[in-house]
Amino acid sequence: MKFQILIVLIFSAIFFGCSSKPLDPVVFDKVDREISYTKDIKPILDNRCVSCHSCYNSPCQLKMESFDGLDRGSTKELVYDTRLRAIDPTRLFIDASNTNDWRKKGFVSVTDKLEEHNASIMMQFLFEKDRNPKNIGNYSPETDKLTCAKDKEELEDFFDDNPHKAMPYGFPAISKDEYNILMTWLDNGAIDDTKRDISTDFEKKQIKKFEDFLNNKNIKNIVTARYIYEHIFLAHIYFDEASGNFFELIRSSTPSGEEPEIIATRFPYDEIKKPFYYRLKKVEGTIVHKTHMPYKIDDDKLKFYNDIFIKPNWEEEPYIISYFEDNASNALEVFKQIPAISRYEFLLKDVYFFVNSFIKGPVCKGQIALNVIQDHFWVAFMDPKYDLSVINKRFLEDNFKYLRVPNQLGEDPTLFTTFKALGYEKETKAYQKYRADIYQKYYQDGMKLEYIRKSNNKELNDSILTVYRHYDSASLHYGALGSIPKTLWVIDFPLLERIYYSLVAGFDVFGNTAHQLLVRTHMDRLRVEGESNFLEFLPQKSRLNYFNSWYIGWLAKYLTVYTPSQNETGIKYYSNDYKYEFSNMLIDYTKTKRDKINFIENWYKPTPLKEVYNTKEEIEESFKSLAAPNSTKITKHFTDKDANAVLIRIIMNNGENFTYSMIVNRWHDNVALMFDEESRLDPTKDDIDFIEGFISSYPSLFIVLKQDELPDFFNTIKNYESKIKLKEQIRDYAINRGNPDFWKHFDWFNNEFRKSNPLNYGLFDLNRYYITVIDESNE
Repeated sequence: MKFQILIVLIFSAIFFGCSSKPLDPVVFDKVDREISYTKDIKPILDNRCVSCHSCYNSPCQLKMESFDGLDRGSTKELVYDTRLRAIDPTRLFIDASNTNDWRKKGFVSVTDKLEEHNASIMMQFLFEKDRNPKNIGNYSPETDKLTCAKDKEELEDFFDDNPHKAMPYGFPAISKDEYNILMTWLDNGAIDDTKRDISTDFEKKQIKKFEDFLNNKNIKNIVTARYIYEHIFLAHIYFDEASGNFFELIRSSTPSGEEPEIIATRFPYDEIKKPFYYRLKKVEGTIVHKTHMPYKIDDDKLKFYNDIFIKPNWEEEPYIISYFEDNASNALEVFKQIPAISRYEFLLKDVYFFVNSFIKGPVCKGQIALNVIQDHFWVAFMDPKYDLSVINKRFLEDNFKYLRVPNQLGEDPTLFTTFKALGYEKETKAYQKYRADIYQKYYQDGMKLEYIRKSNNKELNDSILTVYRHYDSASLHYGALGSIPKTLWVIDFPLLERIYYSLVAGFDVFGNTAHQLLVRTHMDRLRVEGESNFLEFLPQKSRLNYFNSWYIGWLAKYLTVYTPSQNETGIKYYSNDYKYEFSNMLIDYTKTKRDKINFIENWYKPTPLKEVYNTKEEIEESFKSLAAPNSTKITKHFTDKDANAVLIRIIMNNGENFTYSMIVNRWHDNVALMFDEESRLDPTKDDIDFIEGFISSYPSLFIVLKQDELPDFFNTIKNYESKIKLKEQIRDYAINRGNPDFWKHFDWFNNEFRKSNPLNYGLFDLNRYYITVIDESNE
C-alpha cells in the first residue's frame, strides 16, 4: 500500500510540476465609446508595435503595418532559416487573398478569443505587460526563442517561463489610456474601418497615363513595360508628394478601371500564362523606413521613357521576349534588343533608387548577405559615353556566357548544380581579361577622370553615393560621406544590371540555403569587379598593393579572383598617396561637397575639446576632432555589433535641437568569407563618423544631451577606457530600453525625422536596439 501511495505521489509531482499556471483572466477598463481602427487603434500600433512588427524580420511573421497583417496573425514558420528545400512564400497581399487562405498556410489569429478564456493572444500579451511591466536582462527579438503561441496552453507555458517577456517586448508598457482603448477594441471583435482608395484626382489621372503606357500593345511598349516592371516592382511610386500616398507596380488579372488583382509569382520575371495587365496598387499600411524606396513618376518621366525606349531604333527588329526559365534572370541577354545606352540611361536616371534597392533589398535582415561589403565605401559610375559595354555593340554579346547570374538556377538549386555554379574562377578571369584588353584597345592612354559620370540631377548630386554597413543592415546616402574610405567602387552598366538581378529581382528570401549561398558568393565576384574598375584609375604599379591591403590573409587571397590589368592610368599623379589624390580629384570633378565633419585632410590636426559649447559650429568642430584617426578610444571598447548606429539629440539652452548620427565603421581584414566574421575584425582600426541627420533604419541607441553636458560627453567619447565611472557617464546620456521615458524619446526622433525628410520618412525599426536592460532604479 505504501508503495502504491509513493507511486501516486511521484506521478502527481511529475504531472503538476510540469504543468503551467493557468492564464488569469485579462482585466482592463472598458472604454465607453465607439473606437475606430484608423483613428484610434492604428496610431497606437504604428507608434508602439510596428517598429518591431514589420517586414520579414517581424517576430512570428506578425506584421502590424496594416489591419490585413494583424488579421492574418502569426506563424511558427521561420523566414530566415537554413533549409534544404525552398518554402512557399508568405508575402502579405500577394500569396493569399483572405483570412481562410492564411489559416490553411498555418497562420493563427492573434485577435480571436482563445477557447475557454476571455481574451485573445494579443490581449493576453498586453495584459501580462500591464501587470508585470518590468524588463529584465537582454531582449533580441530576431535571435531570441519566441513562442509564436497558437493556443492557450502554449501561452501558459511561455509566461510561466518568461514572465517579463510580454508586449511591447523588452520596452516599457504602453500607457493606460492606450492599453484600455486597444483592449476594448480587441474585446469588441477587432473591427476594421480602413478606406482602401484614398488617391487624389491628380493621382488617378497620372495612374491612368502610366498604365496606358505600360499596357500599350505596340511591341516596343510590351518589351519596355516588362523591363521597367522588373526594375521597379519594389518601388514606392509617388505622383504627388504632398498626398503621402505611395503605389506599387503589379501584374494584375484585371485591366485599368477595375480593382487591381495581383497575380502571385515568386520572381518578377516568372511567366504568367494568361492575360495580365500592369497596374498600380496603393501601398497598404504604414510606411517603414527599412523598406521605403520612393520612385517618382510624372509627365517628365513618361517623356523620358518614350525618348529612351520607344523613339530610338533598336538593335534588332522588336519582338516579344519569351520567359525562358533558365535565362529570364539574365537581363543583359534577355533585353538585348533594347539599346544598351537606353537601359543604362534608365538606370542612371534614378541610380540612387536602384543602388538602394540592393542596399535595402527585399530581405530586411541579412548579415550573411551584407558581410560581402565593407562597412564604408563610395560608389561612382562609368559615363555612358565611355562605357564600352554601351558604345561597343560586340562587348555584351561576346560576354553573355561570362555575365550570367546564378539566380537562373531558381530558388531551389540542387547540391550538384550549386557546386558546379560555384566554380566561376575561369569565367571571371576570362571576363577580366576581355574587359582589360578592349579598354586598352580603345583607351590607349589609360582611364581618365572624365570617364566617370557627372550627375545631371538638379536636386541631389548622385555622382558619388556612400554606403554604410550596420552589421546586418546597410544604408545608402547621396554624396561622399565620411573621410576617404578603404575601398571605392566604379560601376559600369553590366555590373549595375547584374548586381540588381542577383540581389533584388532574382533573390528569394524563402529559397533554400544553396540559393542564398550562390547569391552571396556571386556577390564576391561583383564586389571585386567594382573595386578593380576603380583601381584602373590608379597607377598600374600600385593596384595589387591596394588590393592586397583589402584582402588580408592567405584564404582571402586564394578565394578572390583578381588579375590586375597592365593598362596604365590616364591620370597624372603628384604624390604616392594615389587613392587620396584620386578621391579628391573625383570629388572636385563631380562637384560633390566634402563631408564638413568627417572628411579628414592629410594636413588636419584635431583641435582641443572645449569647456563650453555655444554654437553648432563649435559642436561640429569637436565631432571632427573625434572623427580623425586615432582620436577616440571608445571604438576599441564598443566592439559589440549592437552599437553600430547611434542617434544623438542635442538640446541647446535656447530650445533649439540638433540631430546627428554616430556611425562606427568596423575594420575587416577582408570580406571574402561568409562565416567567422569576428575573427577578421580589428577594433584598433575602427573609425567613427558623425553625420548630421538620420542614418540607418535600425537605431542601436538614442543619446540625448543638454548643451551643458556636451563637454563631459565629448571627453567621455575621447577618453573612454571602459572604467566604471565612464560607463556610468555613458548611461547618463543613453536612453536604455528599460527607461520609463523611452517612448517619449522614440516619438521625438521619429517626428523629427518626419519633419526633416517627409518624402523618405518611414518608421524606425527597434528590433536591433541595444539589447541589455539597465535597471535605472538601482543605479
